[in-house]
Amino acid sequence: MQRKERALLQNLTIFDLADEKGSFCSKLLADLGATVIRGQYNGTNPKKKDNGLESFYHNADKIKVLLDLKSARGKRSFRKWIEKTDVLVETFHPGWLEALNLGAGELHRLNPRLIHLSITGFGHTGPKRFYRCNDGILSAFGGAMYASGVPSHPPVQLFGRQSFYIASLFGANAVLLALRKRKITGKGCHVDLSIQEAVASTLDHVMIDYFHSGDIASRRADIDRKEPFAVFPCKDGCIQIPIFMNWETLLQLMDSEGLAGPLLERKWQDKEYREKHRKIAAAFVADWTRNHKKRELFKLGQDMLFPWAPLCDFEDVLASPQLKSRKFFASKAPPGTNRRIAVPGLPYKLSASRAAPPESAPGISESRRGASFRTMKAGGILSGIRVLDLTRMLSGPYATRILGDFGAEVIKVQSALTAAGAEKNDTPYFAAWNRNKRSICLDLNHAEARRLFVQLAAVSDIVVENFTPRVLANWNLGYKRLKRANPGLIMASISTMGQTGPWKNYVGFAPTFHALSGLMAATSQPLERPVGFGHAYGDVVAGLYAALAILASLEHRDKTGDGQYIDLSAYQAMCTLVGPAIMRASNPRWSRKGENKSDSSFCGCYPCKGDDRWVVLAAENKAQWNLLRRISGKGLRAKGLKCGGREIEEAIGRWTKSRAPETVVRRLQTEGVAAGIVQNARDLARDAQLIARRFFVSLPHPVLGAAYSDRSALWLSNETPGNWKAAPRLGEANRYVFTEILGLSERDFKSLIQRGIIR
Repeated sequence: MQRKERALLQNLTIFDLADEKGSFCSKLLADLGATVIRGQYNGTNPKKKDNGLESFYHNADKIKVLLDLKSARGKRSFRKWIEKTDVLVETFHPGWLEALNLGAGELHRLNPRLIHLSITGFGHTGPKRFYRCNDGILSAFGGAMYASGVPSHPPVQLFGRQSFYIASLFGANAVLLALRKRKITGKGCHVDLSIQEAVASTLDHVMIDYFHSGDIASRRADIDRKEPFAVFPCKDGCIQIPIFMNWETLLQLMDSEGLAGPLLERKWQDKEYREKHRKIAAAFVADWTRNHKKRELFKLGQDMLFPWAPLCDFEDVLASPQLKSRKFFASKAPPGTNRRIAVPGLPYKLSASRAAPPESAPGISESRRGASFRTMKAGGILSGIRVLDLTRMLSGPYATRILGDFGAEVIKVQSALTAAGAEKNDTPYFAAWNRNKRSICLDLNHAEARRLFVQLAAVSDIVVENFTPRVLANWNLGYKRLKRANPGLIMASISTMGQTGPWKNYVGFAPTFHALSGLMAATSQPLERPVGFGHAYGDVVAGLYAALAILASLEHRDKTGDGQYIDLSAYQAMCTLVGPAIMRASNPRWSRKGENKSDSSFCGCYPCKGDDRWVVLAAENKAQWNLLRRISGKGLRAKGLKCGGREIEEAIGRWTKSRAPETVVRRLQTEGVAAGIVQNARDLARDAQLIARRFFVSLPHPVLGAAYSDRSALWLSNETPGNWKAAPRLGEANRYVFTEILGLSERDFKSLIQRGIIR
């Protein structure tokens, strides 16, 4: 890992007592330069040591200490660590630390500046806080499973403990936000992070559609989905293509090989007709793709700037010329072996990261640097930070929404020409991802508009954009030009592949990242054929990584005065969340058994009474397995704990199918067996746990009435959304930005409007 990227969070000390639910969180901070001390035994089972590729991936750069919190000596040692550490990350069951007289209140007494991050299944409050859980159950309760898979198969869990990874990403962002809060108040805080909320925060259109129109997203074959992407067979695998996004060109390609057939008839030019007869169109497209190799079609589509992507396995990921060009993998040997493996690195490259602060901080006036630390009460943790938001769709707006939620002044730069589709200001999608922002109109195709943008960048702290690399280059609005106007500027570029490499100009959306990273193929293994996910998971992942890098860069700028350029690849971001599987694939001598093994010995998804109702059950040990046998009352024979026997599967399914999912889960959780409902959008909106924790918020909107969205899993103690605002109308902040911030006269302002510079 480059020294540059490791220096941003130097002098930050973290004590890590997290198991697999949160150990990736402190790894993310260690990768940015924090010193992480890991209590190796986690205070629960001294015989259980860190081992395996997942542990190596999460914990390789941490300093390990032996610690048993159940012993008096271990408690004394832990108290001493707490007195001198900045951050504690732990994943203990609610009440466990309190029983040892080491709860949040006691730890705050020992160190009033401590930032205490608790990552648990459902949080420390609410009726489900004591529920037993694992990755499968949290994926079910969080809503991710219900929309993933096909109707002929039970809901599908995303490969590789994704609920823990996404919670860790939220957790790392929460730590950096809490650090800024500590600078303002001088005090630490307790962050109560719920993994269920982290999963539900990734659901993209699922909750938006439900709140707006009552639609419940469900599992459908990809050719039946509302989403444009579908998977088609090739000579050597599969390709993912949005067939109607570039219909005319695709039709020409098929016709050149004599395979367009009746699709050339005039009726197929009608968009509504095509959507109604999607299956017929897909069948002809499949006949064409079968004649080609997936890499051939990948290059063909991307050369035309179409977001086509092959379904990759993890061996394909390792061979990626883009990842090799960006030096994404490091070759390392886990302790005790000489078997070197490829370990994924950070998904971004950083431009500057000085290890020591300069005598003076150039480019940022003292008054501006201190602004955010004087005005929190007026507007939040990030008050005084100004953000220029050039982003569209989801990944970029998600990152800037995080900044806006915590008080930054986010100015969304729009144009009447581009504010269409999902980017139209009065759509539910725009409302969900752009709350707490201002909107200005600025047509950057005009040279004068670009000069105005540079002037805005000169009085701002952060610029975020997610264009393809060629766009800002064509406008001459790259970081080099903006840095000349503002040396302390932090700029984040979020792109599909990153700003360098042979694929740098390739385009994509979340399904593109899912396919290229290997996650989609691995998740689809239980199915007869690959199918896409039911939500834009990869976009949220990229947005969270962008926010994390921005917040770390703000920490670095506070110390050094240096600005920063963040070159983030959404493709690489997705690859970091399947790290252990990529590592295993890089050395054939590593066993592949249990690659997607759950954190329980037995875990399965079963039908319940009702229309498309399901539960996930998990038995972690023999005692719980015997409880499950007794409760189901079907005389199941104990042939070991592992799932897979047809007789066992059918017997459990018969027991669950005659009962409502709520009944099954209530009974099993009461008896100490982990179980969870595979919740759909309606379930989530009515979930007593989410309601108790005020997870959904409603903001008054001038067109939509009430704009509902998730609060997100990011929440610090004593924070409230009381001063949040709904997404802005197009250009509503024009006068404020151009006359008050830039100081233009009324005459000049009206001239810009008349000449179409502002429109």
